[in-house]
Amino acid sequence: MQAPRLVFLGVVACFFLSGFAALLYQTAWLRQFSLVFGTSELAVATVLAAYMGGLALGSAVAGRYAGRVTRPVLAYGLLEAGIALSALAVPLLLLAARALYASMLGDQPTPPDAATIGQPVFYLLVAFVVLAIPTGFMGATLPLLIRYAVRTDREVGPRVALLYAINTAGAVFGTVVAAFALLPALGLNRTVWVGVSVNALVFVIAAALARGRRDSAPAGETVAAAGPPGFVAACIRPLFQPSATLRDRLTTVFHAQPAWMLPLMLMSGATAFVYEVLWTRMLAHVMGGSIYAFATMLAAFLTGIALGGGLAGKVAEHRERAAVAFAFTQSAIGALSVGVYAWMGPLIPDVPTTRALALFAVAVMLPATIFIGATLPLAVRVLARDESEATTSTARVYAWNTVGAIIGAILAGFVIIPDLGFEGSIRLAVGVNFCLALWAAACVARPKPIPVGIACAGIAAVVAMYNPARPQAVFATPGFDVGFPSPPRELYYAVGRSSTVM
Repeated sequence: MQAPRLVFLGVVACFFLSGFAALLYQTAWLRQFSLVFGTSELAVATVLAAYMGGLALGSAVAGRYAGRVTRPVLAYGLLEAGIALSALAVPLLLLAARALYASMLGDQPTPPDAATIGQPVFYLLVAFVVLAIPTGFMGATLPLLIRYAVRTDREVGPRVALLYAINTAGAVFGTVVAAFALLPALGLNRTVWVGVSVNALVFVIAAALARGRRDSAPAGETVAAAGPPGFVAACIRPLFQPSATLRDRLTTVFHAQPAWMLPLMLMSGATAFVYEVLWTRMLAHVMGGSIYAFATMLAAFLTGIALGGGLAGKVAEHRERAAVAFAFTQSAIGALSVGVYAWMGPLIPDVPTTRALALFAVAVMLPATIFIGATLPLAVRVLARDESEATTSTARVYAWNTVGAIIGAILAGFVIIPDLGFEGSIRLAVGVNFCLALWAAACVARPKPIPVGIACAGIAAVVAMYNPARPQAVFATPGFDVGFPSPPRELYYAVGRSSTVM
């Protein structure tokens, strides 16, 4: 029988490989879907929404049923085998989707109108059906491994942070290797086969680690609902306590820590992906729109998530400290985003070499994303009252946060940035972050009323006074420096869904 520490290290290594394969699949699947749906912003957004929707669904299901699993490491290995098998079916399902697409929208006198609701709904439903099984299995892996890894109350925050960070680090590696090595050398289909091989290897390792072991869960673990009804019930129930005064009832609702943490993570996930879409759009003016530029930006974003997730384990041993840290992270995200928006222009490299552009992407993406990455482990530590709730709390936080990410990405690409421009978008996102910080401080960290009031006034003043200018990155698009002999007169400027016109 293997020593428990060696088994845990083996599980951590497997989870790194899981993250590697997951982002390798995402990179390849986006391009495979583009052969059916095209490369418009609408098509890419719907595929990503379906991908993340599968992750959220898998996490929610795992949170509901993981309490019945007695051998989580073996179950995790079986999920990896399921990912491998279902990934092989994606190209076949895409062929069927192409035939369905042609039969429904083909042979028309004019091309289908992309502005109507029919085409987006078709894209979303088809993408979700094709990707539901593999992405659902992916989303279920973290809650299952938390069930194995967390044995004591002090391990909740650090173990969640470690596994989350390791998995995201594998995702960074998968993004870079897929874009810069595998896709150019092997093509789409063989790149997917590499992911299948990695998942199969993880299954073999997990099965070997689980041999002869029966990993019982922490005592008293319960199965909790992963959706909104639990939050609503937790908020409404105290209002009908007959022996409490109205003030006591409202105070109980206001300080319902577990209840408030879930909508906080929903909003936090939405804001994080507003930033990702915003930074990606602005960086594209400097770095271009190639697969290598996109992979560099995504790797920089995920690197910050991994670092923040790992560092959060240092302060997530205790619920009270994690609650205060969560409020601080939201303030730090907003403040650093203001700084990133300001220093993006001066940091644009004079000579756009590959190395200089990569460092530029890191300088833009990394600062705020470190704190974004810290939010999930901190939220799990606040929500889980002890080790018996670690699995369900992880699943619930992950599901709500992922749903928020889907909402944020879609709203940013199709509503916020086109309607508000870059300047209005950054102002809105920063304002939301500061409001989330205040919300977390008042409802989760429970400070004294006077500091909360002062913070509220300060946040209102900052949001009212913050008036960002047009980003300098808009003027730095490669290939468009025409060398005007005198300053030109601007006739038109607007930010659209996929381009900026000046």
